[in-house]
Amino acid sequence: MELEPRLTRPSLRNRGRDRLIQDLIAKRSYTEASRLVDEKIQLEPQSADARYLKGVIASYQGKLSGAIEYFTKALQLDAHHTDAAICLSVLYNDTGRYDEARKVFEQANASIAQKRPGDDHAIDRKFSVKHLELADLYFRYRRYDEAIEEYTKSISLDPRALDTVIKRAKAYAKKGFVTRAIQELQNLRKDQPDFVPARIQLGLVHFSHGNILDAELEWENALEFDPHNKEIKSYLDLAKQRRITPQPGSL
Repeated sequence: MELEPRLTRPSLRNRGRDRLIQDLIAKRSYTEASRLVDEKIQLEPQSADARYLKGVIASYQGKLSGAIEYFTKALQLDAHHTDAAICLSVLYNDTGRYDEARKVFEQANASIAQKRPGDDHAIDRKFSVKHLELADLYFRYRRYDEAIEEYTKSISLDPRALDTVIKRAKAYAKKGFVTRAIQELQNLRKDQPDFVPARIQLGLVHFSHGNILDAELEWENALEFDPHNKEIKSYLDLAKQRRITPQPGSL
């Protein structure tokens, strides 16, 4: 009977072992992966990475409370563990614990700012995406103040995410800050003249507040950049109908 190779040999007590664990997780071999992580914990009792990996396995198995416990432990061992912070915040969002998710973001962002001497764009982008997800949740539940705050954080971490700027403008408009929303979109249009979605959204803001001619102007300009855009054409048709159709109460 052929024996299985011992996975505790020295060559697997380093990055090679971690890579094997990750490969097993990718293959959904969670039992074997968990066993290796347990061995890692025995060898490295203070390993934040080990708790993070246990959390990943638990989350894939649908054991959310266990995953939250492991990610929390990882952050207790290493407050700068970005991946654990991101995963924990996502789980908090998924379970409706939005304030706790927000707190994790704030703590993780602060610790990263203190830790690194320069900018780490990969980390910034990760956090930007998670701030965006949290902002979208706030927006969905009409908590526009919180949504604007989270969109702003996302933009500050990844200024190239132009769609997020549009989403923040929508939140401003929903909150009743129409002038601020228009200004936001006009600035975006000025900085990125060929970014058609900004022109479309600016037209929608004008249209929704009765400024039909301004809306048409924005959409006509947008159509010059994207002549085959069916969405823009449909908006222009709608604006034309609104102009020629008497509105209730008009003479």
